[in-house]
Amino acid sequence: MASEGRFDLSDKREIPTGTINAIVAMYQLALSKALGSGSAALTQLILRDVTKIADEMLKDLGIELGEVGDLKNDIPKVFKLMGISDKVEVEVPKEALASGSTYVIKVYDSVFKPVALLLHKKGIKFTLSPEAFIAAYIVRKALRKQNDKANVRIQVEPMKSPDEPLVIKVIVR
Repeated sequence: MASEGRFDLSDKREIPTGTINAIVAMYQLALSKALGSGSAALTQLILRDVTKIADEMLKDLGIELGEVGDLKNDIPKVFKLMGISDKVEVEVPKEALASGSTYVIKVYDSVFKPVALLLHKKGIKFTLSPEAFIAAYIVRKALRKQNDKANVRIQVEPMKSPDEPLVIKVIVR
């Protein structure tokens, strides 16, 4: 039950995507005001602890990823399953999961696209991109099978027009 600090689907209320986008934008604006350019560093710190917590939250929602292996297919599948995007492309590096390799995820029709566009217009870096956290979570989950200490860093390119995709880079560290 949500009131007990669990994320489940027992409460069937739906929140319009505009409301969710406004909330995400407000968090990003507050973080940027409070930390300035340091907000990107905070995002990286959050990623260190997110895998286990995300597994628990998603399980409560009825979404279990299990073993993640084929990232080119698994990332778009999760975005679709979560209702975030139906069109996601993943460029997998030649040396997948090797230190320094970069995964490029292009999200074309995200429900959060309006936030990315708004922040770009205001000159604010989108460090709390929900799409970036989900992509990094999936890559990190795959990495952790090989090396329990493996980590990732995310980079979100500013979105300049509604016609282009949100481009997320997940770099293996």
